[in-house]
Amino acid sequence: MIRIAKLTKIDFLVVIVIVMIGLIHLPFPFDGDQAFFRLGALEMQQGKVLYRDFWDIKQPGIFYFYFLAGTLFGFNEIGIHLFELIYMVFFSIILLLTLKSYFQHQIIASLVPLLTVGVYYVVSGAWHLTQVEALVGFPLFLCLWLTFNSFKYEGKQRFSLLFLSGLIGGIVLLFKFVFLLILLSFWLTILMYFILIKRQGIQQNIIDICLPVCIGIIFPLLVFASYFIWLNSFSIVYQTFFIDPPRIIANTNSVLDKIDLISGIKWFLQNFYPLVLLAIVAVYVSLYKFKNILTLLLVIWCIFSLGIIGIQYTALWEYHYLLLFVPIGILATKGLDILWDSLKQLSSSLPTILLIFLLFFPLSSTLTKKSITLVNNNFALTEDTRFKYQTVFRKKYPSLRSEANLISQPGSLPGEIYVAGDPSIYYFSGRTQATILRGWALEYFLPEQWPKLLEQLDSSKPPYIFIDYKPQAIIKENFPKMLEFIGQRYWILRQNNNGIWYIIK
Repeated sequence: MIRIAKLTKIDFLVVIVIVMIGLIHLPFPFDGDQAFFRLGALEMQQGKVLYRDFWDIKQPGIFYFYFLAGTLFGFNEIGIHLFELIYMVFFSIILLLTLKSYFQHQIIASLVPLLTVGVYYVVSGAWHLTQVEALVGFPLFLCLWLTFNSFKYEGKQRFSLLFLSGLIGGIVLLFKFVFLLILLSFWLTILMYFILIKRQGIQQNIIDICLPVCIGIIFPLLVFASYFIWLNSFSIVYQTFFIDPPRIIANTNSVLDKIDLISGIKWFLQNFYPLVLLAIVAVYVSLYKFKNILTLLLVIWCIFSLGIIGIQYTALWEYHYLLLFVPIGILATKGLDILWDSLKQLSSSLPTILLIFLLFFPLSSTLTKKSITLVNNNFALTEDTRFKYQTVFRKKYPSLRSEANLISQPGSLPGEIYVAGDPSIYYFSGRTQATILRGWALEYFLPEQWPKLLEQLDSSKPPYIFIDYKPQAIIKENFPKMLEFIGQRYWILRQNNNGIWYIIK
């Protein structure tokens, strides 16, 4: 039905390069988000039910990804990042197999994984790796590609492609519901194409396109809903996904954070400006001059991704911009493909070398620094050298491990703990969370969640509680009774610049 290209020797070489770049990032440390996802996945692996026994506002896709990664390779940095590397290598192969016909020059077509997955790894730090916005690029691309190919077929073939597109779109929604805006932009584009360009009937096209997409997208959502209905937990899931989010937005400070806005834009431009420049060439030539439909879909992906980033204006984190690394990387490869004929015709290769140097020096410089750091720490092969390597990329790691070591000494009280602060303390201590409600991102708690958290602490009686100073200020402002409760039931075990450890009386 669909012609798939074959891999060339250059393609295999590019995949090997992707593997090597990814291997540099295997020992990377967890940031707070990654430690939290890992904690939730570990508790799921131990039999707890997401949302019922371990609550978070996020959709389940990221926790299932960490659950699968941890179950297969271990609930540590190496295990999680190894699974991500396999995932990204598979994505790279899919890019090579599906995009050959999009480019004129096969040698340029072979570079598309480097300018997407390769760039993602190069620009990412501990905070960016294995975030939702990075992982979702793979299924979003598949959805786009299937939608694009449905342009070429009719009848059962088109139905099958759009059904698969919807099915993968449903998986995307399990990572984040707001990504529905990107998915709708793909499907509406094909609908408008047949109505406005092909001059086909509106009613029939709506049925032909919307029906298979809707059937496909409902399937994974129905499986997910059925699982929680079976566990008598669907009401919690419904409350978490549809009732709580607008209330959380209304309850928190909804003012645009200018510092995060500037920081995110700065990070994106510093790391992606070479790709953006090449992508502009692709948009001008491929879209404006030749009206390429695939280019249009990639541009629409970029536009709606920026819209989604803008919608989340109360938390404009750097990793949100990773929604763009796939479409911009493909467009940049297309831009290089367009320029290739002109560059080959130059009498001297010096301008080409200079152009490549100016465009990609920042990326190569970052990769070189990461590589040298790995070599200087003996490839992070032992626990000690790995920790030294991790400390370079997350300065806070030693202090977090020091806090965990306090409750990991011989004679320490056993049991689950509660941490109001960085979940990395759970990771280093080898312990899990004593409560259903989290201690991470307390600023997003709803008023009724504070008494519930207190009830959970009262019933679970964790032997140790750690409270960082920033969460302590949030607790003091929103629910001081919690601090009073801790003061009555716990002694101060240690207090330093990181926070306060409490031990049960």
